[in-house]
Amino acid sequence: MGFSSSCSLFKHHLIISFVINIAIITISHVNGCFTSIFSFGDSLTDTGNLHQLSLSESKKLSHFDFPPYGRTFFGYPTGRCSDGSLVIDFIAEDFGFPFLAPYFGGENGKPSNIENGVNFAIAGATALDVVFFKERGIHNPLTNGSLGVQLGYFKDVLPSFCSSSSDCKDFLKKSLIVMGEIGGNDYNYAFLQGKNTVEILHFVPLVVDTIASAIAELIGLGAVTILVPGNLPIGCSPAYLTYFQGSDMADYDPLTGCITWLNQFSEFHNEQLQEKLDQVRKLHRNVNIIYADYYNTAMRFYHSLNQFGFTETLRACCGGGGRYNYSSSMACGDLPLTASCNDPSSHVSWDGLHYTEATYRWISKGVLEELYAIPYTNSLCFSSTVNKQIY
Repeated sequence: MGFSSSCSLFKHHLIISFVINIAIITISHVNGCFTSIFSFGDSLTDTGNLHQLSLSESKKLSHFDFPPYGRTFFGYPTGRCSDGSLVIDFIAEDFGFPFLAPYFGGENGKPSNIENGVNFAIAGATALDVVFFKERGIHNPLTNGSLGVQLGYFKDVLPSFCSSSSDCKDFLKKSLIVMGEIGGNDYNYAFLQGKNTVEILHFVPLVVDTIASAIAELIGLGAVTILVPGNLPIGCSPAYLTYFQGSDMADYDPLTGCITWLNQFSEFHNEQLQEKLDQVRKLHRNVNIIYADYYNTAMRFYHSLNQFGFTETLRACCGGGGRYNYSSSMACGDLPLTASCNDPSSHVSWDGLHYTEATYRWISKGVLEELYAIPYTNSLCFSSTVNKQIY
């Protein structure tokens, strides 16, 4: 069933009235703006947590723990689901920090080198608790490290930075919180395991409420600057394009080759998320909540690939062959069965589900220099000089 017909069934539960005001914000910040960064999320942000958990728990390593992952920047796999750096790496670099330490990156599974913050993101993580999916027959093959679990890790490590409630509020006032991207896997597992679109649509308000609740809890602890990315266009993902291959030609955007109704689903999530963030802003007017529009930032690559140096938008750089070079049974890293392209920077997609370092670099540039934001937003950094143009 296409998105449009499914959504019509859903409208009597949720009526959408959404107007997007886009602001291009140029940020000229100074080092020292933040003293730390804390990040939550899934495989788009994980810098080694699932890898370390697999090692400590003697579990089978994931395919992204093997070459050619990491080939572009690090030269070896680091637990990042890419050929190189992620958006969170570029954000840390931009603010003058070293790469964030993964929570499980130290000896005996304990965090180390955390002076500048911690990354709690875990590949495979969902916003909703794992029990929610088990009850619906949806399997998460990677982790039970949902957003709530990650928030628990944050609370466990917070006393390492501050000794009292007031002390922690002062500390977090100078910290940047990066909330995601999170929620994509809540839909990925359901879609790619054959669940009905109408059922998955009902996940959206639950996912959005979970993200908002986590943000509210962090605000209660003292956070005042929170960056919240939206979901990316899943209709352009080689994994989805492969799974839904053979769909009616009318389902495809003739300009991009992406599946339109899947992208509309991503937009629906993002609209709901922005409305919820607006509600949180009204309750906490002294808090700087920034919505990072990953969706529209990424769609530029599919409409104007040459402008960003890409030659391939829908075919993964590393994968198991086929029209989109993606196979769920023969993933990138399952050597020697798969190989990666000669130049990952020419591809938008790295392995069919995740992006290349080049793509992440462009996304981070959009977040830090050309941030699409709701008008309440002033800047990532209160001490920044901001030139805002609304059009």
